Amino acid sequence: MELPDYVLKLLKQLNEHGYEAYVVGGAVRSYLLHLPIHDYDLTTNAMPLEIKEVFHDFHTIDTGIQHGTVTVIIDHHPIEITTYRKDSGYQDHRHPDHVEFTSALEEDCKRRDFTINALCYHPDTGIIDFFHGLDDIRNKIIRCIGDPEKRFNEDALRILRAIRFCARLSFSIEPHTREVLFAMKDTLSYVSAERITQEFTGTLQSRGISMVMEDEREVLEVFFPELRRIKDNDYHRLIQLLDEEASAKADIRMAMILYYIHSVPLSRHVLKRMKYPNIFQDTVIDLITHTDTPWDDDISFRLLLHELHTDIDTYFAFRKAMSPALSLTRKKRQYAALTNDNYCWSLKQLQVTGRDLISLNIKGKDIGRVMNHLLDDVMHEKYTNEKEILMHKAEEYR
Repeated sequence: MELPDYVLKLLKQLNEHGYEAYVVGGAVRSYLLHLPIHDYDLTTNAMPLEIKEVFHDFHTIDTGIQHGTVTVIIDHHPIEITTYRKDSGYQDHRHPDHVEFTSALEEDCKRRDFTINALCYHPDTGIIDFFHGLDDIRNKIIRCIGDPEKRFNEDALRILRAIRFCARLSFSIEPHTREVLFAMKDTLSYVSAERITQEFTGTLQSRGISMVMEDEREVLEVFFPELRRIKDNDYHRLIQLLDEEASAKADIRMAMILYYIHSVPLSRHVLKRMKYPNIFQDTVIDLITHTDTPWDDDISFRLLLHELHTDIDTYFAFRKAMSPALSLTRKKRQYAALTNDNYCWSLKQLQVTGRDLISLNIKGKDIGRVMNHLLDDVMHEKYTNEKEILMHKAEEYR
């Protein structure tokens, strides 16, 4: 495994001060799966204050120092370094009752969620695998470390993490792990909406979303009960469409799901409950609202563009997702022609302004009324978007 110089420097500095240190978790897993590595996490037997002392010449952040995590900024890269920890009790399925540090790497790995996430690496030792994570990667298996009930009881969000890894990696869940996962699915009610949404969004963006929607529907219904409203034939169609959808954009895929609930107000309620950002909510609702809006001829296309707030590329991708036979090449050509002709679909595209109307002695609310009349006429091709014509027509509407 080839590590960046800044990661090697951190490992070397910890080692030179007499501490163990390893790259752990996602970076090792991604390397073995030939996936991009976005960040590196280190684990060490150095205590948090000792980590800060080792890197006293660097900018450090007490990210979660009470849980053993210090972030070191090196060459503009934030690297989380966490002290080896031991298992502890969890009373609320979310937070450990207390944090207990350990000097043993295996103890630290034992508390992690899945075997594929407990792999460690150091250039001198190679990959360290206490729980057969390498075998599970080769066999494309998601398996809890130790007792699945204990792992999910420690943090119920791991239920959704298992599902997300399945969707992202096209792995399957080991039978006993899956059995316990289903039995404990209701513990997701202990997890905050923000954490659930973050995991579910990652699932939405994964290539295996259709498989998860089909196989893990009962689990998803714990926090997304509106899925029960979708009729079986619609649900089957949704899975087919998700299987073909290529953008991997969360807003498009959420809109595809919510469309089949057949209620815009309820869809908005779902998005608010899941605490999605307002811009995400607005995009999804906009897509749902205009899923079936006519757009075949130029006039109907302009009327659609007038109502649409979502960017056109997202809208194109959504319409393609909902109607795979649609030719986007033809629609994009039509859109390009609409942007280059003498017509328009928004007030700012009109060749007259409010100031022009004032020069005709049109004032106050009448300015907006006349401008909207002009725009509606131009969109319907009653006359072209030329200033001389618009000024003449404006006088008729005054």
